[in-house]
Amino acid sequence: MIDTYLGILKDSLEKKLSVLQRIEEKSLEQTEMIKASEPDLDAIDQNMDEKLKLIDEINQLDDGFEALYQRIKEELESKKDNYKNEIKELQELITSVTEKSSSIQAIEARNKSQIDAFLTGRKKEFHHKKSAMSITRDYYQNMNKVKHVTPQFLDKKK
Repeated sequence: MIDTYLGILKDSLEKKLSVLQRIEEKSLEQTEMIKASEPDLDAIDQNMDEKLKLIDEINQLDDGFEALYQRIKEELESKKDNYKNEIKELQELITSVTEKSSSIQAIEARNKSQIDAFLTGRKKEFHHKKSAMSITRDYYQNMNKVKHVTPQFLDKKK
């Protein structure tokens, strides 16, 4: 019976590795989108939504893995020698999952800094345009004497 559970744990880790690979691909796609001269923010947002779905899938796999492992933990620890090969395979898969997760975190950190830099540039550009529009509007109003206020107190003495 425990052999079946170990097989399920192995399948769960392999599926998690596969999902992590897809997340890494999406993250690399996002990197390319950000590097474009004029990034498409809608495409980046859609990419992030797809990654969120994959992350939800990872969380479900983690929950299932943890629940199943807790079920067989005591028997597995008491009979380590009987399942040495299976445990080694699981450890190797866990190492692969951890490495892939670290790789994704590094890519995501770079993407975040690039997006922050892009948005900061856009914010400055927007502020500059807003300032230029304000100056232009003030000039137009002054030239058309829209802002011209006639004196309120007039000295009528001569």
